[in-house]
Amino acid sequence: MNLTAEIISLLTDEAYAVLCQESLQEALAKLSVEKEEILSTRPPFGVLATSQTRLVFQTSLRSALDNEAGLRARLDQLEQIDVWLKAELEQALRSHLPSISGDYRTCLEAAFVVTRWEQAIASLHDISLALARDARGLAAAINPMPTPSAPRPSDALIEQSRLRALANLRITVVAIQSGVADVLEIRDQFKQLCDAEADGLQLPLPPDFRNLAWVDRLAALSGGQATGEAVRCEAEARGFCGDGLKGLLSQSAEVREACLAAGQAILAQHWRQLRAHAQAHFVQERDVDEVIAELSRHRQAAETARRQTSFEAAQVSTWR
Repeated sequence: MNLTAEIISLLTDEAYAVLCQESLQEALAKLSVEKEEILSTRPPFGVLATSQTRLVFQTSLRSALDNEAGLRARLDQLEQIDVWLKAELEQALRSHLPSISGDYRTCLEAAFVVTRWEQAIASLHDISLALARDARGLAAAINPMPTPSAPRPSDALIEQSRLRALANLRITVVAIQSGVADVLEIRDQFKQLCDAEADGLQLPLPPDFRNLAWVDRLAALSGGQATGEAVRCEAEARGFCGDGLKGLLSQSAEVREACLAAGQAILAQHWRQLRAHAQAHFVQERDVDEVIAELSRHRQAAETARRQTSFEAAQVSTWR
């Protein structure tokens, strides 16, 4: 099955842990029946029962309770081992599964593409602020506000300011269209990666930001019309920087969660198949206490190795 030695060892431990839990649960169920039978023989109070009868009852009940406590202690110990085993196995399978499952690898790659898309759409925030600023600058250039200390600019100066503002706006529009193209390219990559398997799952489209054709039309409009267009452009750009961007990132987060959930489902299915195989081929009949002791040693060794690795990593970080 092309499994690593680590995974085989962990699957074997998990299979033994399951068998031990089943054996102990079965013994606990039998003991519960026996305990009820013992309680049904409780002798009457007073002189109706001999001291020997009471002693037999008390001894039997104490033995049953001690056995029950022992079984539950073993089950508690196995529960802790099971938590450790599941964490170790999941981590090992996450590392191994991309090499043997194309579908699982696709899910991971899709989640990574979503992250790249989020970075690309988030990078439009500052450019959008610049677009809002430049659109506002154009409106101000077309309609300069007179002040008591400065006369109204001449028509020639207003025209120069308008042309400079249009030039700035053109540069910003080119930049934002380049950013949008990056977002769309990554979106297409996600679609190509997932379209066949993801049941129509798609990343959201970016907003329809203004393009160069809009700037060219703007240059030909009258002052009032151009001002209105610039004001609307500023409002749309600022809207994207606020709730618009948050909404898009919220949608992309849902897409990534869907990709990761699909990958988790593949991992769980693969794990179930491996668990069944391990229980059929990796274990044999053994003493429960012997197995629990062995599993406890494996867990302790793994935790010791992890602490040592963490210590060495910390030392290397300190030296750097």
